[in-house]
Amino acid sequence: MANKALTLDEVRNLVATNSYEVTEKNKLLTRCIDGRYKNSPDLAPVGFPGGDIGQLAVIITAANNFGFEIDLEKTFQSLIEVIGGKKNFGLHTDSHGDPKKIASGCGHFKQINLDSKAYNLTKEQVDFIYKKVEEVKKAGANEVVLQGDHLEGAVLLVYGNNKSVMNQFTVKGKTVQVFVFHQTLSDLGNRLLAKKLIADKALILPPELDENYLFISLSEIAEIHLMETATRLAKGLPIYKVNFEDDGETEIKEMGVV
Repeated sequence: MANKALTLDEVRNLVATNSYEVTEKNKLLTRCIDGRYKNSPDLAPVGFPGGDIGQLAVIITAANNFGFEIDLEKTFQSLIEVIGGKKNFGLHTDSHGDPKKIASGCGHFKQINLDSKAYNLTKEQVDFIYKKVEEVKKAGANEVVLQGDHLEGAVLLVYGNNKSVMNQFTVKGKTVQVFVFHQTLSDLGNRLLAKKLIADKALILPPELDENYLFISLSEIAEIHLMETATRLAKGLPIYKVNFEDDGETEIKEMGVV
């Protein structure tokens, strides 16, 4: 890791400077947790491992983990409808990534590809995800090319409906970055997905289980995937909980280390 771990005071300064408003229009738009996104008020607010690639992986893993019957094509279409079309599919590549290998630049998906068993995905399911990423790219997906080295000094777990956090900050004249996972907005997306997946019969649950059970399952797998990748890419970094409260106050707490 190129940068030292960020202190609580440094994270407080980062959040105070780099927080921005979530709108009704962008509240489901997703980016990866990667810290190399350039600061912009138009930055997709939902930090999620792998962006929408990672979201698709979470749904499939949930089916594998909990024994749900899954139709992969219907699952993809349900996700596309929830996020508002293929043009809103959030993903990134690297400027130094292999252009012949779709999504090769996404560190989260690289880990899935290298060790799919750790994420409880089969090779066939990973191949399906690659195929769908190629499909959305051709349809004009919201693809960002990230450049430069990883300079992350902390992992932020963000809560609250109204704000998110941009990734880059300057400490003593030096650029630092943070990984950002937006728990509240991710949960919002997972609730909508759970309802849509069941309505579309993309996932078929046993009769005794319901939409709320599926939501809990998706949220659980999202956290598992986050920590699986974090232990590979952010090991030893501090974790901070950032809570944007409804009254306008911001609470930041140390939560240990990865």
